[in-house]
Amino acid sequence: MSQRFSLIVAGDPAQRTGGYLYDAQIVTALRAQGWEIEVIGLDGNFPDADAVAGQALDQALAAQPDQAAVVIDGLAMGALPDVVARHAERLAITALLHHPLGDELGLSAVDQQRLHRSELNALVSLPRIIVTSQFTARRLSELADEYAIPLSAQVTVVEPGVEPAPISPAAEPGEPLRLLCVATLTPRKGQDVLVEALGGLDAQDWRCDCYGGARDAEFTLRLQSLVEFHDLEARVTLHGECDSDTLDAAYRRAHALVLPSWYEGYGMVVTEALAHGLPVITTTGGALRDTLPKGAGLSVEPGDITGLQDAIARFCNDAELRASLRQGAADARENLNDWHAAGAVFARALTPTDCALATGSQFSSPWLALREEVDRASRSSRLATMAGEWLSTRATPYRLVDLGCGRGSNVHYLAPLLPGPQTWTLIDHDPNLLTEARARLMTLRDARGLPITTETQAASITNLEQLALNGAHLMTASALLDLVSKSWIDTLVAHCAANRQGLLMALSVTGEWWFTDRQHRCVVDENDQWILELFRAHQQRDKGLGDALGGQAHATLVAAFEGQNYRVEEADTPWQLAAGDTDLETLMTSLVDGWAAAASEQTPAAAESIESWRAQRCQALASGELGIWVGHRDLLALPRGEG
Repeated sequence: MSQRFSLIVAGDPAQRTGGYLYDAQIVTALRAQGWEIEVIGLDGNFPDADAVAGQALDQALAAQPDQAAVVIDGLAMGALPDVVARHAERLAITALLHHPLGDELGLSAVDQQRLHRSELNALVSLPRIIVTSQFTARRLSELADEYAIPLSAQVTVVEPGVEPAPISPAAEPGEPLRLLCVATLTPRKGQDVLVEALGGLDAQDWRCDCYGGARDAEFTLRLQSLVEFHDLEARVTLHGECDSDTLDAAYRRAHALVLPSWYEGYGMVVTEALAHGLPVITTTGGALRDTLPKGAGLSVEPGDITGLQDAIARFCNDAELRASLRQGAADARENLNDWHAAGAVFARALTPTDCALATGSQFSSPWLALREEVDRASRSSRLATMAGEWLSTRATPYRLVDLGCGRGSNVHYLAPLLPGPQTWTLIDHDPNLLTEARARLMTLRDARGLPITTETQAASITNLEQLALNGAHLMTASALLDLVSKSWIDTLVAHCAANRQGLLMALSVTGEWWFTDRQHRCVVDENDQWILELFRAHQQRDKGLGDALGGQAHATLVAAFEGQNYRVEEADTPWQLAAGDTDLETLMTSLVDGWAAAASEQTPAAAESIESWRAQRCQALASGELGIWVGHRDLLALPRGEG
C-alpha cells in the first residue's frame, strides 16, 4: 500500500469537536511524515444518514481508484452498511471508530439497537478498524458478541496525542479559582449536571468558563435557564465555540478542567488539560475511567450531582489537595504522547506487516504501551545502576544498542539512569515503530541532564552479524529473550565476548504465571495448569529465530556468559498485578486472551474448552476476584576485570 489515503468524514472536516480534531491532528502528523492525504467531507445528515448522505458516501467511494486506501470516520459510515459493502472488496477500507454510534446518550432502546446493528454490519466487511481507546476496543468486542455479529477485522488502538504546552500557573492567594469545561453543548457532555452541582457549591471564590459549540438548541436553552435559575450568571459563562488560540488562552488561565460527561470514547480534553499541568475533575463514563491517571484528578460516577459537587468543593476548599493534584497532573504530563507518535501508530495500522518475528518485534504499539508502566515498576534499578557504573569506565560518548526496540520503552527507562553523553542505536524491523520511538525519545536526557542522541536501523535481528553492533559498549533488550533460539544466544554472547561488550537483558519471561487472590496468594487450579503447559509448548515454537527457548532462555544466556568468563548479575522482576486494580484490568485481560490464543493454536481440538476457561478467568478479573503474577528475570553480563 502506498503512503496515501483518502479520509472521509461526515459534514465539514473543520468542525471543532473531539472526533474532528482527532482526525485533523492525525492528518497533520501523517502529512509531516510524508503521507499524501485527501480529506473528503460528505453532505447530508449523520449519523442517522438520509438519502443525501448515502448518495454522498457512495459517490465518494466510487470515485476512488481500485485498491485505493480509504479511511472512513465512523460517524460517516455507521448507518450505511450497504454502501460500505458495495465498495469493500474493490477498495482497502479502514474504519475509524471514536465510539459506537448506538452509545450516544438519549437514544431510545429501539434506536440504540438499530444503530448498533447497522454499525456492526458496516464493519463486518472491513479488514481493519482503528479505535481511539482501549475502552472502545473492548466495547466493540462486547457489542459484536451481544448482537452475534462477529468481526474479523484487525482492531488497532490509536489513542490521541497531545500538543506540547506550557504549565498553567497555580492560583495566587486570594485569586478566584477558575474551572474550565471544554465540550460541545449536548446532553452526553453533562453540562446540566455541572451547573446543578455548581448551584449548591459550598465554596465562595470561583468562576467556571464553558467552551463548546451549541450542537443541541433545546439543551443549550435548558442550560442557560439552569444558570439563571441558580443565579450563576456572574460565575458561569457559556462562551460557545472558539478558535484554538482562544481555547489555549483559557487553558492557561484555568486552575482545573471539569468534564461532567456521561460517556466518552476517550476524552481528549483530559490529556489536553494534563499537557497544561491542570488537575481534572471528571466522571468514570466510558473511557474516562482509563483516560485520567491516578493522582491527577478526581472522578465521580456519571450523573452524580452530589458527588460532582463534593469533588469540586474539595478542590476549591482544600489547598493541600489542589497542590497534590497539580503535582499529579505535572507527573502525568511527562508521560503524554504527542501527535507525531500517534500518527506513527496510525500509519502502522494502515500498513500491516505480514513479517513474523524473524524480522524483529511482533508486538503492536498499543500492547507495548499497555505494558510499559508495569514494566517500569518491575525492572531492576539495581542492575541498571551497576550498568551505569560500568559504563562510566568506558570512553565517551557511551554507545548503546537496543535490540528489538519497539516504541522505545527500554531506552525511555534506561537513558535517565545512565551517565552521558549517550548515543543509542535503535534496531527494529518495523519502520513505523522506529519512527514512534524516535519521536518519544527526542527530549529524553541522561543522568547528567544532557540530551541523548538516537540512530535507527530498520532491520531483522535474525542475523546479528548484519546489525550495527560493533561500536557498542553496552547492548540492551527488553521482553525479547523467550523468542530466541540457543544458536542465536550463542552468537550474541560470542559477539559480546569478542568485543568486550556488556549486555543488560530485562524482563525475560521465566515460563511461570499464575492467578492470585485478593491476599496475593497463588490460586491452584488444574485448568490453569493445563493452559500453562500448552502455553509453554507454544513458547518453544520457531518464531523465526530458530526453535524458541521460551522460559529456558534466561538460564541458557547465563550459562553462555559464564562460559565466556563474564560476571553475571541477576534479579527477579515479576509482574505482580493485584486483584481489583482497575487500572490493570485491560493488561490482565490481554494476558489471558494471549494465553488462550496460544493454547488454542497449540491444541486446536480443545478450542471450545480453552474459550470457556478464558471467559471464566476474564470475568474473575473484571470482578476484582483475581490478579495475576507473571515471572520475569533481568540479567546484567559484564566482562570480568572491567569495572
